[in-house]
Amino acid sequence: LSTVSSIENVTHDIKEVFFDLEEEIRFKAGQYVQLIVPAYGDIKGETMRAYSMSSPPSVRNGVELLIRLVPNGIVTTYVHTMLRVGDRIRILGPFGDFFLRETDSDIIFIAGGSGMAPIRSIVLDMMEKGVERNAYYFFGARSKKDLFYLEEMKEIESKMPNFHFIPALSDPLPEDGWEGEVGLITDVVDRYLAGQGDEPSREGYLCGSPGMINACISVLKKHNVPEEKIYYDKFG
Repeated sequence: LSTVSSIENVTHDIKEVFFDLEEEIRFKAGQYVQLIVPAYGDIKGETMRAYSMSSPPSVRNGVELLIRLVPNGIVTTYVHTMLRVGDRIRILGPFGDFFLRETDSDIIFIAGGSGMAPIRSIVLDMMEKGVERNAYYFFGARSKKDLFYLEEMKEIESKMPNFHFIPALSDPLPEDGWEGEVGLITDVVDRYLAGQGDEPSREGYLCGSPGMINACISVLKKHNVPEEKIYYDKFG
């Protein structure tokens, strides 16, 4: 059993929730847990869904999850409308084989929305361990209201000289005053990799919707990243 200790809105449709655990958890950055919510409304019985940790493995007393509101999603609707600080919730895990491989290759991280969670866990873990590999984190969002953790990522960039955070907006609004990358995340990645000239050894770590991941795999393969070096975490 876990106890909800904090709930924050990080965007208009993503909540950051911290669950205190009764027993310490040990996991690899990038892994996930199963969150079990009780019956409510017309939903009979418990419902279980997988969410990746956004907290690093050095945090052992609990897990932080990023939960995006999915229309008609049983668990996400419960979290967004009914979950309160102090609630007791069952959590199972950790599970999963999405984690950073220990090589010297350059790292291409690509995520969108709550796909931020496992990548953030990996990046924080890298920072804490002093990993010096070249890493590029492409984060795709629709408009500025869908971006979050920008300040934190800038701070990580200042502490990790080989880490580069590249947020891109596919549909920025005039009032966003956005001066960063514009376009679909796949196009932005394509431009960046093409601009790097000689192709270093690279690995891809992707987290997002199946459609986004399939498109990103195509772009990485185009730039000679071998398919067996592309790791991903697909969610609906």
